Amino acid sequence: MSTDISLSDYLEIRNIAFEWAESYDSKDWDRLKNILAPKSRLDLRSLMGELHEDITPDEYAAILLGPRLLGPKRLKSQHLFGGAKWEQQRDGPITVTHQIHVLYQLYTDESLSEVANKGHAHGTVQHGYRKIDGAWKLDIVVPKLNWFEHDLFGTLSPTGDEKKSG
Repeated sequence: MSTDISLSDYLEIRNIAFEWAESYDSKDWDRLKNILAPKSRLDLRSLMGELHEDITPDEYAAILLGPRLLGPKRLKSQHLFGGAKWEQQRDGPITVTHQIHVLYQLYTDESLSEVANKGHAHGTVQHGYRKIDGAWKLDIVVPKLNWFEHDLFGTLSPTGDEKKSG
């Protein structure tokens, strides 16, 4: 394995990571679809026991739009990156494991005037990047929850149908 990459590749990948977080937080699914590979892997087993393989950007966005994740308009989030570990495979793909802190706040209604619930997640998110037609694309996303504060799963499940302890 080599970790030598060009500055332009590094910056392009860092910008994709930023776009990933900002698209989640702004609920801008077209922005997200723009950075995704034509087929990707979304491994949510650490959060909710689900693995989605070979999904299109539209399918990826539809998963996030669901009521158990980022879909509800009354749910606000902030995804913050810390340190990162980079690895480049011989055939070109790059894997970056980012430390991540995610804050969620669920409001009672879409006026966003009263907080119903909040949760903070701490862990890592592994991103796999692959060059497709000369441009880096995100093709693997694997969040790993290490621990959380408050009622994270009540926040992520506004209907209250799924809870975990942490």
